[in-house]
Amino acid sequence: MGNSIYTIFMPREAFSRRTNAELVARSLTELDIPASVNERHDIVVDKHKVSGSAYKITSLRAYHHGTMLIDADTDRLKGCLSKKRMNNKGIVSKGVESVPSPVTNLRDYSFTIDHQQFCESVLSEFVLAYNDGIPVKPIIFNDTSRLPKQVETTRQELMTWEWIYGQTPEFTNTVDTNFSWGNVKAHILSRHGKIIKADITTDKDMMHESTITAAISVALEGLSYSRFAVDEAINKIQRDVPGLINLDNKHISRDIRNWLYDRL
Repeated sequence: MGNSIYTIFMPREAFSRRTNAELVARSLTELDIPASVNERHDIVVDKHKVSGSAYKITSLRAYHHGTMLIDADTDRLKGCLSKKRMNNKGIVSKGVESVPSPVTNLRDYSFTIDHQQFCESVLSEFVLAYNDGIPVKPIIFNDTSRLPKQVETTRQELMTWEWIYGQTPEFTNTVDTNFSWGNVKAHILSRHGKIIKADITTDKDMMHESTITAAISVALEGLSYSRFAVDEAINKIQRDVPGLINLDNKHISRDIRNWLYDRL
C-alpha cells in the first residue's frame, strides 16, 4: 500500500502528542528528509503532510497511532478521503474534526527510503528518548508467531466493543426522508457508542404512523449505535408490547428499519 503504520504505547503521564511526533520527525531528519511538526502535530515536509496521527488516552495508558506515506498512490488516497465519498450528512460530532491537507510521499525526497529504513530510524530515536540509548532487539512477528502474554492480553482488549466503540465522543445524527405514507425525520443522540436519545417524527397525524415512530424512538434508547439498532428496537417492541406492530402498520416499521440501516 506504500505506507507504514506505527504505534507508540506508553504510560499516560509520559505521553505528549508533540514529543512523539517530533521523535518521528527526527528519525526522518536522520535520513536526510527535512521533516518538521506543525501546529496540529502532523509531520510535514515542505508543508505537505507525510504522517497523520490518532490518539487513544485512557486513565493509565496512551496510544499514539500514526501512518507514514512512503510511496503511496496519493491520487487514490485523495479520492478515498474526499467528502463526496463520505456518507456523514447530518452528523454533528464533538470529536476532533479532520482537516484536509496536501500530502506527499517520503520517496519524493529520498530515492532509497523504504519501510525497513523508516522502522530502524524510528527505533533508534525511540531508544535515545526512552531507553537511555541502550539498544533493544526488535521482535518480529508473523502469522505463526506466539505473542507474549501481555501483548496477547492487550490484543484481546483492543478487540472488545468497549475499546472500539465504548468511548466514542458524543454526536448527533439528523436525517429525513419521504415515504409513500409521509415524511419522516430522525434525530439521534449517541454517546460512548450508545443511543442516549432518539426522536423519530412524522408529518402524518394518523394513528399508525405516530404510534410506530414514537414506539421505535423509545425502544432505541439505550441500545448500541449500529445499523442493527432498529432491528433490536422492533424486537424489543414485539416482546414488550405484543400486537403493537401488526399487519396494518408493519410496513411503517419495515420502511424505517430499511432507511436507518444505511444511515446509522
